[in-house]
Amino acid sequence: MLDYVYCCPDSVPDAKKYADSDSRYYVTPSYIDIQVNGYNGVTLDGNEGVTVEKLEHISESLKHSGCAIFVPTLITSPYEILKKSLEQTELYMKKHPGRIPGLHIEGPFISPVKKGIHKESYIRKLEGRDLELILRYAGAVSYITLDPNAVTPDVMKELLNAGIKLSLGHTEADYRKAEEFIGNGATLGTHLYNAMTMAANGRTPMAVEAILNSDTVYCGVIGDGIHVNYALVRLAHRLLGDRFVLVTDCLAAAGTDPEKFRSFVFAEKEIFNDPEKGCIDAKGTLGGSRLTMTEGVQNLVKHAGFTLNEAVYAATLAPAKALGINLSGNYNILDEELNLVDVISGKD
Repeated sequence: MLDYVYCCPDSVPDAKKYADSDSRYYVTPSYIDIQVNGYNGVTLDGNEGVTVEKLEHISESLKHSGCAIFVPTLITSPYEILKKSLEQTELYMKKHPGRIPGLHIEGPFISPVKKGIHKESYIRKLEGRDLELILRYAGAVSYITLDPNAVTPDVMKELLNAGIKLSLGHTEADYRKAEEFIGNGATLGTHLYNAMTMAANGRTPMAVEAILNSDTVYCGVIGDGIHVNYALVRLAHRLLGDRFVLVTDCLAAAGTDPEKFRSFVFAEKEIFNDPEKGCIDAKGTLGGSRLTMTEGVQNLVKHAGFTLNEAVYAATLAPAKALGINLSGNYNILDEELNLVDVISGKD
């Protein structure tokens, strides 16, 4: 038995071999992950930053979790690493068109108060040579995570005019400041609830509430059950609706055997792949996840009350709309437990 989710039978002829099975299978578009810090033993942070070779390794590895398009993410880094990463991203995009929509620059233009795992000494405002660099490589930038206090409205306008999307995240902004930032053209939110201000009571709405109260912002939510309680995942979905985007925020630990890959370096710190607490540093600060998109879809259905259609939408059409890109044209075959059993190409 075969069910098609957001795709039609004529576009996936190779899926028909599953139709005569007594078991139920689902056909879905391949997933899109808009926040990937590393995968399968490789990290995009460190002395090298992003390289063509790392992106090729991650892209090939992600296919095994049903993810055909991803957005490589570079966290807070010095200027030299940012420059090299943009150069390498541009080279990769020319070599492999369509695999990535560009780099996600997640810092250094963030709040030191809400830095999370990011290295504080690299945090700075978006101006001067950083701005010149980013505008020079605008075609290799998908979106930038920003704290409103790290950027002026005029700079926001320059970035938006260059085709770069802006995301509210790693921010200590209050509701008014966050609402103003959204009004100035930000259309994304970075890992909702994590590293951003939220209301302490009914009188003090903050950045989280500004996003949830918006009619335009698409927002990523990490669906591992560690970063965000599933009750709050469910609430975010009720309020964001079709603008809820499943993200993994995954690190090098994702796609590995946790028994063999127990620690690694990220943000110039040793990160421990703790079976209960997730990917944490020595102080217990979360530094991303080991989640795959396949696991994220399963979690949304099993733990957060999503229907299968809603979960698949959050992993495919929502991120595509958030970034203004097309689906890959590849498809996933899932079994009844939503495990990935096959990846197939659609019609040319």
